[in-house]
Amino acid sequence: MENIKKKIAMLPKPLIASIVYMFVVFFQNGVNLITTPIFSRILSTDDYGLVSTYQSWYNILTIFITLNLFAGVFNNALIDYKDKREKMTSSFLSISIFITIITYIIYIIFSKQVCNLLGLSNALMNFMFLNFLTYPAWGFFLAREKFDYKYIKPLVFTIITFTLNPILGIIGIKLFPNDKAVAKVIFCGLPTVILNFIIMVNILYKGKTFFEKKFWKYALSFNIPLIPHYLSNIILAQSDRIMIQRIISYSAAGIYAVSYNLSQVVQGVFTGINSAWIPFTYKSLKAKDYSRVGKYSNLILIFVGLISIMLAISAPEIIKILAPVEYYSAVWVIPPIIIGLYFSFLSSLFANIEFYYKKNIFVTIATSCAGIFNIILNAIYIPKYGFVVAGYTTAISYFILSLAHYIFMKKIQPAEIYISKYIFIISFIVVFSVLIIIFLYNYFWVRYILVLVILIILLKNLKKIIGLIKSF
Repeated sequence: MENIKKKIAMLPKPLIASIVYMFVVFFQNGVNLITTPIFSRILSTDDYGLVSTYQSWYNILTIFITLNLFAGVFNNALIDYKDKREKMTSSFLSISIFITIITYIIYIIFSKQVCNLLGLSNALMNFMFLNFLTYPAWGFFLAREKFDYKYIKPLVFTIITFTLNPILGIIGIKLFPNDKAVAKVIFCGLPTVILNFIIMVNILYKGKTFFEKKFWKYALSFNIPLIPHYLSNIILAQSDRIMIQRIISYSAAGIYAVSYNLSQVVQGVFTGINSAWIPFTYKSLKAKDYSRVGKYSNLILIFVGLISIMLAISAPEIIKILAPVEYYSAVWVIPPIIIGLYFSFLSSLFANIEFYYKKNIFVTIATSCAGIFNIILNAIYIPKYGFVVAGYTTAISYFILSLAHYIFMKKIQPAEIYISKYIFIISFIVVFSVLIIIFLYNYFWVRYILVLVILIILLKNLKKIIGLIKSF
């Protein structure tokens, strides 16, 4: 045990912090996935759809109200104002608080119209604004801890809140059986709101700064141009559920949301892979060693493709575990969502090059176009073909996103960084395989013979795979 502790202590602090924060993401998504079978069985499809709709609107509106100031601009400010961190953080947080208060006053005046527009009750809207008020504090706290390679507090806070959230959610549903969706949202969110409120008070107390012109100007001038990028990312991930609820029903949105919960876990894995890949990419680009990037990106893409195919094969069994029989139609949404996640990961490989060369405008253009395209496709096809088609419109939109990023990447850096031929072949195999698997959903043994074949191929090439991982 002592030897293990010594070895851990010898590891670089940034590496330990990265591993812990990856665990934090997996823990959050894991709790959501594990509790899905519980909530899908005690909530009706209508209630589940209402909860999903609330979360989607919250994720979209939070971009306008908080301006995501705890994202990119805050990391820059931690460097530029390293001697005034407390004042700067307090001032940044105050911007979000100010916008939240002003927006809430407007909401009170037009509450009836807003509730009708969003399809949410006044109770849910009030709780949403409470989240808008307190959540940015957690964002600033977490960003600063990450910046300084600290991880103990975020780890402890995450474990406590994400353990309490579902427990209180179940208690709330039992206490208010006639209003289960509202009870689930509020009681599940209470531990997080309380923690964020404490952090908010602490930041304001330490900084003692509400308005300082240079901080407000710095924050707003940097982040306002990025709102289309942040918003389009959310639209790609969230607009499906809102449009399904508005066009079809809460029930359809609830069924779709079950498959979305699964996709969140997969997205977390893919994001973790890309986070580990970025430093390697940047160092290789700096050394102008483009062939290394192309060589290893193919291996990573094959790995991501295999995860995608295996997930598609096991989708029927996963849905049966996650939810009761009335949610089973969600299984038909999983294959296109998997294809969308694959292209989302592929687009991030291309976007890494754009970020390296600081061409953020191309990232914004690509994401905005894909987001608008997704809304248009949903508006046309959901009324005709139902909620399942939303998975396909999302997959097509992510394909458009990856194509746009590829074009911009080639414009920025004409050199052959990624080997286009291999990317096309791998992508074609993944998409073709996932689509074919749909026709095998009623043939259990055929699907799992395929799993066995894939595992045998991997085991036969295990030494080669391990060697490649070591060299990477």
